[in-house]
Amino acid sequence: MMQQRYLYIFELLREGILDADNVQWYEWRQMKQDVETMLTQGFMQEIHERMTGFYEDYLMGRMPRRSSAWNFIDYVAKRDDELGSWASERIDLMSLAERWIELGGSQTLLDILARLGQTGYVADWQCLRSTMDEKLRRMEVDGTRNGMKETGYFYCLLHAFTMIMMAEVDIEKKMKLLEQFSSQWGFLRYMYCVMTRTIIGFAFTNYASVTNNLTNNKEYEPFYHLYHSPLKERFDELCDKGTKKEKLLKALQKLELCMKQATPSDELDELCEVLFPEEFRDMLNRHRPKSYRELEGEICKIKQEMQGTIEVLNEQINELAAQLSAAVKASVPIIEIENELMRFPGQQAWPIFMQLNTLLMGNEAWSQAALAIRNKIRAKLTQEWQLSMNITAQAGSNVNGVVQQQANYSIEPNRQISA
Repeated sequence: MMQQRYLYIFELLREGILDADNVQWYEWRQMKQDVETMLTQGFMQEIHERMTGFYEDYLMGRMPRRSSAWNFIDYVAKRDDELGSWASERIDLMSLAERWIELGGSQTLLDILARLGQTGYVADWQCLRSTMDEKLRRMEVDGTRNGMKETGYFYCLLHAFTMIMMAEVDIEKKMKLLEQFSSQWGFLRYMYCVMTRTIIGFAFTNYASVTNNLTNNKEYEPFYHLYHSPLKERFDELCDKGTKKEKLLKALQKLELCMKQATPSDELDELCEVLFPEEFRDMLNRHRPKSYRELEGEICKIKQEMQGTIEVLNEQINELAAQLSAAVKASVPIIEIENELMRFPGQQAWPIFMQLNTLLMGNEAWSQAALAIRNKIRAKLTQEWQLSMNITAQAGSNVNGVVQQQANYSIEPNRQISA
């Protein structure tokens, strides 16, 4: 049973609430020291029972915030592992959020939510999530203010708390996510701006300004890619909401330039996927710039594929050259060999000709015609090159399709030439 000497704490606390001047600073300090002593002696249950008469006023901001009494209750609440389970039956989180909207204490709300979550607060999280989703959707229509009071900022905090508490991880992991959310809220509010399509917690009126403001904050460089993905995904939607397209495009290009110079971090990836589970991973996968290692792997794969293609083409060239060589040796007229070569685009005819010229070295009939055939193939190569240059200069030309067909001309390795 709690010693009589400690009961003064709760009487003095009541006096401090009624009249702060009745309790001196050194008395508050001694009260905290005695609470610590009581905790080491195993009196937490008794402390909790006597503090419940103060907790509701503390949580709902019914006393001067950051007053000596408020700070003392906060001090005890952070040590009371039964606070959350007690509050589950008495404190409605929507009412709590709306109260702190009225008081304007966003950081206080976040601190209180973290304390409740850590000490076992239980709610119908799915129902609360539906309510919060609707609140965030309505912000697109109603804005982020209720009269002169900012609401969006607070609704995002409660939404984040709800999503973290719903996450299928243990309570220790949830607390780490809450701590991470609190410490990185400065960046995460940019994320909420694009994910909710509503500018929250900024005086800006367009997304170009929000984006430029982000790129000016170098401390957030490792997380630029997280903001970039939904911004690019919702570019047209954000422009439809009043941001000029050319200004947002310029801001996006500036962001992408900064991203190339930044070293990305995946530190917040898991948290963002918890906060925005249905769509964020897909957005990230569609728009996240590839890491150097990923690019290196893709280049290696392309090289391997190209090498395979080159080997196949070389085999086809060698086979065709061998067929043509056999045809010449079988007295097929050289004009037919020439016609067969000229059927191919110049860039394919040339390596076949070179291989064939090697195979037929010393053949008199071939030697007499080879120079003329070579010159015709060269002329065809020059013509194709000039045509390609003209198309590059005149994008959209009708000739483009013809050239593309020529470029895609496929070699037929098993084509037989009759003797």
